[in-house]
Amino acid sequence: MVTQAPEASPDTYDIHRLSTEHTALRTRTRAVADDLIELVRRSDQQPGYDDAWFEATGRLHDEGYFAMSVPTEFGGTGADLLSLALVQEQLSRVDGGIANCVSHEACAAQAILRANDEIRSMCFEQMLGGALTCIAITEPQSGSDLGAMKTTATRTSDGYVINGAKTIASLAGVAKIYLIWAMTDPDAGTRGISTFFVPGDHPGIKVEPAIDTLGFRQLPHHDVTFTSIEVPESARLGDEGAGLSVFSEALNVGRLGGGAQALGLAIGAYEHAVRWSRERTTFGKPIVEHQAIQFKLVDMLTGITTGRSLLYDVARFMDDTDLGSREVGMYAAMVKQHESDLAMRVTEEAVEVFGAQGIWKSNDVERLYRDAKVTQIVDGPNELMRMRIGREIVRGRI
Repeated sequence: MVTQAPEASPDTYDIHRLSTEHTALRTRTRAVADDLIELVRRSDQQPGYDDAWFEATGRLHDEGYFAMSVPTEFGGTGADLLSLALVQEQLSRVDGGIANCVSHEACAAQAILRANDEIRSMCFEQMLGGALTCIAITEPQSGSDLGAMKTTATRTSDGYVINGAKTIASLAGVAKIYLIWAMTDPDAGTRGISTFFVPGDHPGIKVEPAIDTLGFRQLPHHDVTFTSIEVPESARLGDEGAGLSVFSEALNVGRLGGGAQALGLAIGAYEHAVRWSRERTTFGKPIVEHQAIQFKLVDMLTGITTGRSLLYDVARFMDDTDLGSREVGMYAAMVKQHESDLAMRVTEEAVEVFGAQGIWKSNDVERLYRDAKVTQIVDGPNELMRMRIGREIVRGRI
């Protein structure tokens, strides 16, 4: 049994006052997402890259979603963050991983803005042509503890030599652009981290097979090692030791995107649950008429409606504020934590509405449920998000 794209939608009554342009973008992306359903169902069956994956991501490129964060002066869309959030929300109705590909490229574009003119122009030109990126920062032994990073970039007479290993390096198997974070001053902790551009075909890059993950399987992750990679000083993004700043700006964009993806998963699960509850009958009537099911659907819809208000307001705020600011960091953490917890609750309830069929691999809500769990962990676990917000409360800033 494979559930079809449902007709019920929280968009029926929209109180969020989107502009005509934003509404049109959301409507268009909803149609694109529905076109991708069969492709993501197929590519979800194994880790890595298959024909269905390339066809789906090719469609995203053709629609211009990967170029949304490339500035207009370089030929991109230069879209605002609310537009980026709307696209990811709608794509995640179908699959979280495919939406995260869009977020991934947006984060990379934000980091590339720190490169010099030559590298910035070259990278953006490649991205517009369909090149994907790899953001290599997380390490096996340290995770979110960036100060414990072991990858090094050692100074030479005319540049650096990079050595080390990364994990959860998204899209490493197909990336033509690598952004690598490495220690240039190991004694300085996080203040000693710098960021470098490396071409994806560099012989010193070794990529392991895709990791077999629970969810987000449309954004394949890899373990990667870097051996004696020589780069010129011009390959550094920003100043030496500014890697954490480069990462923070990109990460805030990523956490907003993570919130949008989580919200989209909740919307997709709700839509499937509503359709199924109208079709499924027990004790002589559709289960939507049973109060126990109604209450589940009401809680789902209420959470989605409030979640949208938070996501859209924070996106608008971030569009008008320094992306590296303390305030943006706090609100991006809030969005990521709130929406991913919401996605976990809503998708779990959707599985319950389907009953035994909710745990069938052929049921879309099963995949959305797996993706929802991932949103609570990637870009920093939600415990870390609460610590980030909690610091602002302790310091009397909010």
